[in-house]
Amino acid sequence: MATYTLLLFGICRDLLKKDQITLELDGPVDAQGLLTQVKNQFPELQNLPSLRLAADHHFPKPEFIVEQHMEIALIPPVSGG
Repeated sequence: MATYTLLLFGICRDLLKKDQITLELDGPVDAQGLLTQVKNQFPELQNLPSLRLAADHHFPKPEFIVEQHMEIALIPPVSGG
């Protein structure tokens, strides 16, 4: 069993009313799989159009294996000029 702690920012933090979430998953998971699991366990995040996952300060490719000791964050859609 692997434990992943994800930091929340912006609208993600507002929707879930917390600064971080924890997921317990079987074995290693890739970035796309982790993002899918997050959306399944927290349906409030399913409608965010460009929610991204960051691992150790970079945006990994979908097939990148995310390790539980990494700093993982959900990056919400942003706007600006």
